[in-house]
Amino acid sequence: MKNELLNTSLKLGAFAALFLTVGCAEYHHRVLDNMEAKGPEFTQVLSKEYEELGKTEENIMYDEASADYYFQKAIRAKEGCPVLPACPEKWDIHKDHMPELVTARARLINAMNFGARDIAPRMTAYAQAHYDCWVEQQSEDWQKEDIARCRSEFYTAMAIVEFELMGGHLNAMPSSMIMFGLNSSHLDDDGMRAIDAIAQEARDLKFQHHILLVGRTDKVGDLKHNKQLSQHRATAVKRQLIRRGVPPHLISIKAAGETPGPKVDAHNRRVDVIFLNYR
Repeated sequence: MKNELLNTSLKLGAFAALFLTVGCAEYHHRVLDNMEAKGPEFTQVLSKEYEELGKTEENIMYDEASADYYFQKAIRAKEGCPVLPACPEKWDIHKDHMPELVTARARLINAMNFGARDIAPRMTAYAQAHYDCWVEQQSEDWQKEDIARCRSEFYTAMAIVEFELMGGHLNAMPSSMIMFGLNSSHLDDDGMRAIDAIAQEARDLKFQHHILLVGRTDKVGDLKHNKQLSQHRATAVKRQLIRRGVPPHLISIKAAGETPGPKVDAHNRRVDVIFLNYR
């Protein structure tokens, strides 16, 4: 018994000494490094995402408090414990930014309630980590590029999560399709009219739905080229929707590249327009 007590005391003393000689963030980072990952894929990926955010704050931004915040969340996730996204109401954030942050968090929580942690664990974890990054950066409110990046990454990830909740590319039915010519991302008159109708539908829905644009190609050309072409097609549609008043953060892009089917198939030279609604 005495030996056990002595060993325990030595271990506690060692941790206390480590805690005093390094910062809180570094201490929790070392704890994290020596842990074994537990739990489902979602919490394991979430832990890694938080760890990367912590490293950035610690080594690049030299922000000890923010680094420690992320490392502690990473520890809980690595233990397999439920870790919820940040509550913006608990942060010092200007009231003008609160409505969007509250709505975005509700969107993430709603997806989780519909099984996003199991159906799309990696992208759901990515969305949560970047939501927390958005909240943390918004509370500091001076690194505008970082705020924009975390916000954009959150919205992009959420679009993919919701797309998967709708059944993914095999089952999610587009509300409309915009066709393109062979090896082209040019929008013709029919495409422009289709975009007019999509923008009007978004207005009729009071901009309450997010829009996912899935760019596709046939199999003519190599894989890399077709991936880029599908990206260009979706980007062209997004640009025109923004010009018609659709808020940019409501539009996300997925470059699907080649679509299964015949090698030469005009039907696959398109962009699918999906209003995300899985409820």
